[in-house]
Amino acid sequence: MAEDNLDHQRVIAEVVRRLGHQVVVTSDGRAALKAIAEHRPTLVVADVDMPHLDGIELCHAIRHDPEIAGTPVVLITAYMLPGDPRLAATGALAVIGKPFGVPELTESLRTYLGTAPPADEPEPIGTPTADHLAAFEAMLDCLDAGVAACDTTGRVVLANRKMHEFIGRGVGDVPVGDATRKFVLLHPDGTPLRTHELALSRALAGENVEQAELLAHDDAGRPRWFAVNARPVRDESGRITGAVAAMHDVTTQHRNRQYQHCENEVLKVIADHPHASDATDRILEAIGVTLGWPYLRLWLVDEVTDLLRPAGVYADPQSRPLPVPVSMARGDGLAGSCWQRADLIWVPDLHGPDSPVLPSISAGSDFRSAGAVPVRSGDRVVGVMTFFAYERQEPDAALGVLLTGLAGLIGAFLEQRRSEVLALHLAAATDEYIALVGHELRTPLTSIGAYVDLIAESSDDVTLGEVRELLDVVQRNNTRLRDLVEKLLDLAALESGHAQLSVEPVDLTELVEEAVDAAAAEAAGRDVKIRTDLPDELIVPGDPVRLRQVADALLGNAIKFSRPDSTVAVTLSDDHGEAAVLTVTDSGSGVAPAEQPRLFRRLYRAGNARHTGIPGAGLGLALCRVVVERHHGSITLASQESNGTTVTVRLPREAA
Repeated sequence: MAEDNLDHQRVIAEVVRRLGHQVVVTSDGRAALKAIAEHRPTLVVADVDMPHLDGIELCHAIRHDPEIAGTPVVLITAYMLPGDPRLAATGALAVIGKPFGVPELTESLRTYLGTAPPADEPEPIGTPTADHLAAFEAMLDCLDAGVAACDTTGRVVLANRKMHEFIGRGVGDVPVGDATRKFVLLHPDGTPLRTHELALSRALAGENVEQAELLAHDDAGRPRWFAVNARPVRDESGRITGAVAAMHDVTTQHRNRQYQHCENEVLKVIADHPHASDATDRILEAIGVTLGWPYLRLWLVDEVTDLLRPAGVYADPQSRPLPVPVSMARGDGLAGSCWQRADLIWVPDLHGPDSPVLPSISAGSDFRSAGAVPVRSGDRVVGVMTFFAYERQEPDAALGVLLTGLAGLIGAFLEQRRSEVLALHLAAATDEYIALVGHELRTPLTSIGAYVDLIAESSDDVTLGEVRELLDVVQRNNTRLRDLVEKLLDLAALESGHAQLSVEPVDLTELVEEAVDAAAAEAAGRDVKIRTDLPDELIVPGDPVRLRQVADALLGNAIKFSRPDSTVAVTLSDDHGEAAVLTVTDSGSGVAPAEQPRLFRRLYRAGNARHTGIPGAGLGLALCRVVVERHHGSITLASQESNGTTVTVRLPREAA
């Protein structure tokens, strides 16, 4: 069993023992994988939301290890709905949703315990004969996978139609040992594959090859990515008589991962460098590096002259610089044409007769293709992003969606310069929020229901003292559930505007001092010191109750995540009479950069909080964001892993 919730561990383990089985308990996916290899269990029961390896990643790791690939798995989830296609793709026997009761959990596990199918050893494959190959060729030419077989000398004796399409014409006439000289075969990072690294070569050496990655180019010079499986062919005595390999085109999956990585890198730049003078250059660099484009330029509309002017650039150090006009009129060149059309433009051939690229730019250029996407702010085009590539770039619907979204991010970023709000509104996903709500509600409900079941199944002569520990779990989770619901309702009321602010002059100095005094006991209990730097008085218009909620939440977070014998710094200052600036800094574990843009979402908790037992519901920063925004202020977070976190709140000195 792999489950990081201690209450749920006890319930599941008790059910398994009542069914007459032994159970090995682990608290994370990595430990579970090690225990599976050691104990070879009849069944694995795994939670989906776990540290190190989650339940989905654990299933994939099991299936890709030939020694334990047949191990059956039952998944338990409060994070995803049981019908989620990502769960179905794991190959799990069943998915049990939280909350569950002891009776239904018992019946579910009773169904699957002891039903692990015996692993059948594959029968050895004999040496391919001419008759075999003749029958195989017609069948294999119908497949979408490229298939090839070779003898012990590396001579290719079979290559189907797709293999010729994937690798190149004449692949069946080239021995494996000469393949890397005849064809351009690369690692995914673009470095050349050596002969002994080829899947068929590895299989001839006796290795079972699984999902080896390969990069090649088609006849038009476009890159394509492949996953290759290979096996040695053995005769009845076990002697290797050849090898077979199957290639699957995974270009679409690779590009989808690449596009997602590109979006994540752009969001990371926006979150980490919201006020940097070179933020747009950093964004263009993130796009260029992740998509493999050596040159990108951002043009912005000058509203005074109604011309496009260069505003940012990324150029690969190895690329030759392009001549850049001082300005571009509507309809001129690639950028001007995109501005005029207000639509994405693809230029597969930079030097083609219909290319909109200015001759002064394309002449002598090493680039082969280009494109441009309009940068919008609402319905208005405020700029254009152009890109150039060494390889032919055909129109790609998925890439077009990505570029349109990234251009929207850039447009919003240029208008707002508020990275946290941008990440919240542009990266928030409804399904993730629903999953988080479900997880936070189902987790205490599971504990309440399961422990009530255990109490109900106790014999009549059991005393109250004997079940008091079980009642404590029910009471603790009931309190957690009630607090969560109340906070969610309060946050919803604030966001919808149903909860009104009572605005009056508020002395932030006095308010922060009261919050520090209230947090002193908790800080002392964790051996954390609070250092303040406050003015004598700092008045802002606001709701004192709501602003106190912000101060309490920020102090509470800083203390919770601080290491013992460390200091939380609280400062309050006046920014030129325009804004009051409150900062709360801790020297705790910090937050990973990839997680920072999501910290102000409702119910989102960073991994170092969810899986280390630090209490909380993921609503504190969300509440702070809403309260500060209702006061027409801003709240930002800067964090470095292992070096702590600083949260900064800016509130206007005058009423909006």
